[in-house]
Amino acid sequence: MKRILGALAVAAALAFAPSAMAQVSLDLKLAYSVPSGDAVTNSSLSDGYSGALPIEVAGRYRFTPNLSAGVYYQFAPAFIASNTCDAGVSCSGYDMRLGIEAVYGFMPEGGMNPWISVGTGWEWTQLSASAGGISESVTFSGWEYFNVQVGVDFALSKMFALGPYVGYFGGTYTNVSSSGAASGFIDGSIPSEVRAFHGWFQFGVKGTLNL
Repeated sequence: MKRILGALAVAAALAFAPSAMAQVSLDLKLAYSVPSGDAVTNSSLSDGYSGALPIEVAGRYRFTPNLSAGVYYQFAPAFIASNTCDAGVSCSGYDMRLGIEAVYGFMPEGGMNPWISVGTGWEWTQLSASAGGISESVTFSGWEYFNVQVGVDFALSKMFALGPYVGYFGGTYTNVSSSGAASGFIDGSIPSEVRAFHGWFQFGVKGTLNL
């Protein structure tokens, strides 16, 4: 009887013991991105933007040591292409996205952990211009069908890892809205016949805090 009780006690202790593997991970990414494809048919995205600086925060729940999933938010101040704004016009812009992702780590308990992620979400891209006290902005938005990222994490401690990554985000703008002087000039759904595929390549670094 004592042996049985002892075995049950050990089993219970193992069942209810806290996991050694962190269940929640918080990510911070800093990167440089380059546009590709068309905003709409025959209008290259690179005609408006030469690049952007994405800053991303994400939270993930770990279902297994290898597999986790969660949500991400990314904001990227954009660099406006030199031929977009005329002399005396001040221009600015951004690219923003919100979505969900799944991440698979190949060696989560090692000092070096290669990983790959797949996600999807919604994207907003804005261009603003002002001159002589008059300002206007145009915002394109649409479903970002997918983003694929690969990288490697180097464990700096049991709770923190840091490493490089590359990624590609691709989708189609389906809506456009405007404000300021341009308000009412371009608004609503983009006609299907002029919709086009576009994307952003990203090159950056990711820091991960395992809680």
